[in-house]
Amino acid sequence: MAKMKERLNFNSAMLLLLIISLFAIIKTAFMPDEGAKLAKEAEIILDKLTNGYDEISLLNSNALVAEKVIKLGQMDYNKVKNLLGVKNDFCIYFEDATGNAIRIDGISHGIGSNRIYVNGEPCE
Repeated sequence: MAKMKERLNFNSAMLLLLIISLFAIIKTAFMPDEGAKLAKEAEIILDKLTNGYDEISLLNSNALVAEKVIKLGQMDYNKVKNLLGVKNDFCIYFEDATGNAIRIDGISHGIGSNRIYVNGEPCE
C-alpha cells in the first residue's frame, strides 16, 4: 500500500490532468465542430476531479487519494457521468512519468466508457 501511495503523489495528479487535457485536445482536432463542447466538458471534468470539494474530487492536499479513485471506479458509469455533469463519453486513466499505464486496485484500465480504448483495452 505504501508503494501505491508513493505513486499517487502530486506528479501523478498532474500527469492525470495532462492526460485528460490531451484527450480533449486530440478529440477536438478530429472533431472540430464538437471541439468547443468537448473542451468545455474536459474543463468541467478536470475541475471536479481536482478541486477538493466535489463528491468526486480525487485530490487531497495536492495528492491523489487511492481510496477516492477506487470509490469512483466502483460507481456506475452513468452516475459518474451525471456527477461530472457531462454528456459525452470519457475515460480517466493514470500513467507514470514514463507513460506506462498505472493500475490502481479495483480499476482495470480506467474509469469511463467502454467505447473508449486505452492501450487497446476498453476503459471500464
